[in-house]
Amino acid sequence: MPRKVYSVSYIILCVVALLAMFATSLINPLLAIFAKTIGAAGMMIGLSVAAYWIARILLEIPSGFVSSRLGYYWPMFFGLVLSAIGMFYNAFATDPVQLIIARGLQGFGAPLFFAVSMTLILNMFPIDTRGSAMGIFQGIEFGGTILGSTFSGFLITQLGFFGGFVLSSILCLIAVALILIPRVKRESSTISKPRPMNLVDIPKMFRNKTLLVVCLATFTSFVISQGALFTTFPLYANGTLKMSLTDIGLIMGARSVGYVLAIFTMGMISDRIGRKPVLLFGIATTAIMMFPLSFVSGLVMTSVIFLLLGITTGAIWIIGPVLAAEAVEAESRGAAVGTYRTFFDLGSIFGPILMTWVLDAQGASWTFYLSSIFLVIAFIPSLMAGETKPMAKSN
Repeated sequence: MPRKVYSVSYIILCVVALLAMFATSLINPLLAIFAKTIGAAGMMIGLSVAAYWIARILLEIPSGFVSSRLGYYWPMFFGLVLSAIGMFYNAFATDPVQLIIARGLQGFGAPLFFAVSMTLILNMFPIDTRGSAMGIFQGIEFGGTILGSTFSGFLITQLGFFGGFVLSSILCLIAVALILIPRVKRESSTISKPRPMNLVDIPKMFRNKTLLVVCLATFTSFVISQGALFTTFPLYANGTLKMSLTDIGLIMGARSVGYVLAIFTMGMISDRIGRKPVLLFGIATTAIMMFPLSFVSGLVMTSVIFLLLGITTGAIWIIGPVLAAEAVEAESRGAAVGTYRTFFDLGSIFGPILMTWVLDAQGASWTFYLSSIFLVIAFIPSLMAGETKPMAKSN
């Protein structure tokens, strides 16, 4: 039965997600710089960043099949364990190939926890509170990005990259310990599994207009986020603007603050006015806000731009999984969430590789211009998305 109250397992899952994201965000904002220090150059830097997402994409849709057969608990547990192992192996990478392997191990664990926990939460709540519940969950989850991104530069300066990876591994292990609490397993088992899915269910995902529109918007958003904001901007800020690692971390932290503000509010707003207006707002305003990055400088102004980008990209992020899940029948939600996550993985793979190539060929400004162009292209089909807010008919 759907739940209208926040259960103990839901609260613990929120804390676990916060720790997992905190661990990841301690390193991700500066990963391109780390890759460069161990010998990566050009597109190899982009591939080092993308390796995590390449591994993720292999398990996004299968994670829906796994949870429909084994339940929610064990996939989430093993996902966290794999993430901890991969994070620890990062600490010992001494060349780009080792870093790619370590990132791949970490990436295999992510969908088993994040995709499955998202599907679990979507099935915990009725449609009239689902947006708010997902907003709170992802808001707390991305609270970890505030902590990780804000202090990443400072901690890496103090501990070095090796110490940062070890600290991240410890945070992952704490998350594993929390999910071992018996009540989490017991309560997650009370949420009924959908019928086991078959391979013939997959083509239905790609015939759903609203789901495809969400996937395109999500793909574009993550090309920009992982390619321009997380890969080329740190290289540009450190190499051209001569910003310190601490300053870059603070700028990334500003984006995380905006992200969390959006995630806590946009879900509730979408419960009132609908999902589609929020999605369109996120795409349009992100396209506008990418342009100033080509000419702003200084810690304060750049942080303001990143704060606003956090709000606008956060609007896309929170609405994506809700729209994806509500666009299909209940028994297909796991596959819909997996399909949605596959496209943001694709964007996260394509983005760093493309944007590092553009950075080398045309300079940093063109990575920001190209980001805006991509978002304008994504905005047009998003106008055709179906509405799935409460009392509206799903596609």
